[in-house]
Amino acid sequence: MQANGRSLSDAVRRVQRETGGRILGAERVPYDGRDINRVKYMDDRGRVRYMDDPSPPVPRGSRRADPPPRGDNS
Repeated sequence: MQANGRSLSDAVRRVQRETGGRILGAERVPYDGRDINRVKYMDDRGRVRYMDDPSPPVPRGSRRADPPPRGDNS
């Protein structure tokens, strides 16, 4: 499965590469109306941390515009 165009295994590899920490787990979690990859790891000082896989940028012009306001106060 993929969240934000990235697989969970890609997120785990990225966190391992960037932190050098020991990976403790990974999961997809809902956040702000979408699913993100969250990786739990232990840093070099033994602290347990979480890192969320960032979402890719939304291409310009691909966002849906809000519907125009209705004139009936609804």
